[in-house]
Amino acid sequence: MAERHEPGRTAYEARFAGFPLGQRGIAPAWADLGPEARAIWARVEGAVLRDFRQAAAMLIDARMAETRARSAEAVNEALEAERRADAAINRLEALAKGEDA
Repeated sequence: MAERHEPGRTAYEARFAGFPLGQRGIAPAWADLGPEARAIWARVEGAVLRDFRQAAAMLIDARMAETRARSAEAVNEALEAERRADAAINRLEALAKGEDA
């Protein structure tokens, strides 16, 4: 029987060879980690969530500023807000793809 494709498994094992996934796959691998490794991964998860939330907040703020500027017919401010929104979208895309943003 062919092994099932598990997204992220190869990258995980390559970067963190000290914490192999084991035979049970991705989800049960968490049970294989000790408390120290779990604490490390909890910090990593927190940092990733902060990055996504920050980029999403930037996008929301930029879109709101763009809307206000357009309704006030402030063209330059609207263009600047649109540029900030585009930058936030690019950051979200880079984070989602795992690129250094």
